[in-house]
Parts: sequence; structure tokens; C-alpha cells
Amino acid sequence: MKPLSSYIGEELILIQPSFFKREFEFHSTMEPLAKMYFPKFFSLTAVVEGFGDKYEIIRPTFWKSEIAIKKFGDDLSFASLTTNFFRTKGTIDLQNGKKVLLKLGTFKRSCDIFSESQELLISIQTKFSFKDKNVVTIHKSSSIVDENPWMIMMIYYFLIESKKNGAAAA
Repeated sequence: MKPLSSYIGEELILIQPSFFKREFEFHSTMEPLAKMYFPKFFSLTAVVEGFGDKYEIIRPTFWKSEIAIKKFGDDLSFASLTTNFFRTKGTIDLQNGKKVLLKLGTFKRSCDIFSESQELLISIQTKFSFKDKNVVTIHKSSSIVDENPWMIMMIYYFLIESKKNGAAAA
């Protein structure tokens, strides 16, 4: 599989092909890169297939807004995403003690992913259409992005859950 840094400048697409299924695809213009689905209808656990492996995105506790990711079938998570109270900023704590910073736009329409040194690595923009279409743009080559390509699907999971929770409150 090609590293994500090789897609610099290309528009990568995150879509939900069918409105009736909780299944999401991440692909470039040429090939599918990953697929995320919820195994049960009301499940909070998502399974990500792609990037040469299979992962599970989970909420470790019901009371916290933390999201964690682990290898499929393992018990220990190796990275977690936490946000501030208003969900405008967040961090992903990676397994090597590294951090990735998140800045979320208004109404969760965009998300920018920064390195610890405040360099823009990836941006996710929601495009309005009948189907929910998100455009992922990789701005800079980075070893963090290449070693942790599942990060995009984890952030997309967070955006989906935030929109769902926001719609329930309205």
C-alpha cells in the first residue's frame, strides 16, 4: 500500500455510499483506501478495514468524550482522541508519546490536523450534497501521517458522532 504522503494535493473522498447502511468509504480517485462500518445497528464501536490492517474505534467509557483505537481483537488501545468542553480543539495521543492537534470548524464542517510544531498536515472539509461527502487534503508529507493512516478514520468517526449528538440535542 502506498503511504498517505504520496497523495499530497489530491482530493481524497470520505463518503457514505448508502443512506440506509452505517458504512463509510475512504478512497482516492484510483483506489479504495479504507472502509469503516458499525457491526450492529445501535453500536458505538466502529470497525476500520484498510491500511493493511483491521482496527476497532471504541468509546472506553460512556461518561467521557474520549475515543480510542485498538487493533481488532486486542484489549489495549494504542491511541486516544480527546477534545475540550466545547469540542473546538482536540488532541490525538499516539503510542510513542507524540501528539497530533485538531482544530474543528463551526458546526463540525471542517477539521484541520496539525503536528506538535503547528504545521498543517491534513484538512477535512464537508461538501454539501445529497450524500455526505467529505474531502480530505494532505498538505504536507509527514512520518506521523504515514505511520498512522487510521487517524483520518478516527477523526471522521468523531465528526459523525458529534453531528449525530448535535442533531439529537436540537
